Formats: sequence, structure tokens, C-alpha cells
Amino acid sequence: MITDQIAEEHPLPQRAEKERADIAAVRSRVTDLEQQARTLIKQRPIVAVLAAVGAGYLVARVLSRVTR
Repeated sequence: MITDQIAEEHPLPQRAEKERADIAAVRSRVTDLEQQARTLIKQRPIVAVLAAVGAGYLVARVLSRVTR
């Protein structure tokens, strides 16, 4: 009964629509970033591998300092 009263007091359609729009925007941005990454890997595979190695090295250094 209390749950019904709360649901009636706070309409969710506007909030739900905004969240759906936000999720769609994030999904679109991630898709764009994925396409850019694929293009970079196809055009410059050596640079992509070196960037991945560098990022892995930095993550390992940070994690090793955190776990000490």
C-alpha cells in the first residue's frame, strides 16, 4: 500500500525517458569510439600494439604500487 502511494507521488515516465536518452547517447559515443579504434588498428597496427603495451605497463605500475 505504501509502495503504491510512493509510485503515485513520483511519476517515473519523464525520468525513465531521460535515462533512456542518456543511455542511447552513451551507447552512440561508445560505438563511435569503437569504430575509431578499429580504424586506427587497421591503419597503424604497430602503433596500436605499442599503445596497448604502454597502457598495460602503466596499469601494472599503478597496481603494483597500490598492492604494496
